[in-house]
Amino acid sequence: MLHYLLEERFPGEVAVTASLKSSSIVVLKLISDIAPSTPIFFCHPQPIFPESDVYRAEITDLFGLTNVEIVTHSDPLEKPRSFERCERLWNEAATRGKTREVIHLNDTLAPFKCWIKAAYHQRSAEPDGHRLDVYAGMVIVDVLHGRTTETIDRFMHAHNLPYHPKVTRIKKHITVSEGPVIGYHF
Repeated sequence: MLHYLLEERFPGEVAVTASLKSSSIVVLKLISDIAPSTPIFFCHPQPIFPESDVYRAEITDLFGLTNVEIVTHSDPLEKPRSFERCERLWNEAATRGKTREVIHLNDTLAPFKCWIKAAYHQRSAEPDGHRLDVYAGMVIVDVLHGRTTETIDRFMHAHNLPYHPKVTRIKKHITVSEGPVIGYHF
């Protein structure tokens, strides 16, 4: 599906929103193997912690991503719109606790015909929603629709992908259950 979208159906017209969660890293790995120049918009609430900057740089280099931007604020909301393209993010700050933020991306995503949503701040393995959808004339794709955390962890381990340092401290004591080696058709 990704090869078709990136190379055949929408060449040069696909944007990806991503975070630094393992599910985003899986999607970025898949995309980088097909089209590493695909525009990637890393969506981060403020403040961005130093270890996140280092990890993002590591992932960008590891995958050879060549068109990366960091988005920390919404596009200006200068005029009313009949549609809204946004990412809903969780922000954890010592002074505020865990809060939910919305980053509006209407102008950022306007030049593109296909949006791969891979920020996954609220992803679910439940079968609600769709893998592909069309909204305000844009094809929206959830590459990992219906995939479990265990499946994502198996992919991360099978491809020796690094976790964010904060997650690594937690995950290093978890043994991923045995299962098939996860390739590109999971």
